[in-house]
Amino acid sequence: MFRMNVSQTNRMLLVGISLLVALCAYPARRHSSRYSSRSAMHHYIRVSADFSYAREFANGGIAIDAADAMTYNAARSIVGSGMTEKGLSGNGFAPGIGVGYRLVYNHFLFDVDLGAEYRQAWLRLTALTQVHEPAKDEQGYDYAGHHTWTERRCMIKHAGISLPVMLGGEWDKFYFLAGIKLNADIWGRSSEWGNYSLEADYDRYMNSFVDMPNHGYVSNEPYADEPVVLPSAVQLRACAEIGYCVYGADNGRYRKQRSTKVYVSAFGEYSVLGTADTYMPLLIGARVTALIPLPQKTKCTTCVKD
Repeated sequence: MFRMNVSQTNRMLLVGISLLVALCAYPARRHSSRYSSRSAMHHYIRVSADFSYAREFANGGIAIDAADAMTYNAARSIVGSGMTEKGLSGNGFAPGIGVGYRLVYNHFLFDVDLGAEYRQAWLRLTALTQVHEPAKDEQGYDYAGHHTWTERRCMIKHAGISLPVMLGGEWDKFYFLAGIKLNADIWGRSSEWGNYSLEADYDRYMNSFVDMPNHGYVSNEPYADEPVVLPSAVQLRACAEIGYCVYGADNGRYRKQRSTKVYVSAFGEYSVLGTADTYMPLLIGARVTALIPLPQKTKCTTCVKD
């Protein structure tokens, strides 16, 4: 597989940003009266709300092989712990809101934002089927216990804040943005449930003792552990967004007063770096953004100095 080192990637990124700024900042038709309003610099308050599909990927975590034997205590330290399990992924959703600032100069756009995000996802965890532990029954007889935790499911919840910085361009009613987002999950919970079974093998009996709840030997008994707190986590995400102005576009040739603009867009975010032993998200969704113009000084063209 073709790979680039970090310095090559950084150089290409800087060149791409420079070309993007040059392309968007220079008016396409500089002397056209239709585009004269684009030659000024405009400032907006940016307010947005979005909803997205979220897919969580494990970034490190404990490696579990269902074929490996383990003790009962080792298994219990995993079940319901909320620990990240290596190689797993899950599906969920993520709503978010944001308030920030947008700079518009010619076709060039610059966005900086402070956002809040909530994510919830469900994961199918690794079944633990090779858990063996010697024990004694209520009458004091020794037996070999075979424990299994199957159909393990986990629901994880995160809430946090984010700081995206994005650059882009706008032509007519269409625009695009690309950049990075720093996201910090400051709250999290994990809940696990599934089925638990215990079989007992006695030296004095030929058959295993199964499905005898009165003696503690259960078969596929549902369990649900109490929610546990997840540690804080940080991700650095690559972001892209493309959208369309549905209200307030500069259609008029001589628009003298700027109005609030409303955009709808599709966006994607991919976590490129993050805290180890956590789940990192991929988000794909839709966003509604309102731009509220900030007061702007105007230059008097008819004033005459004394």
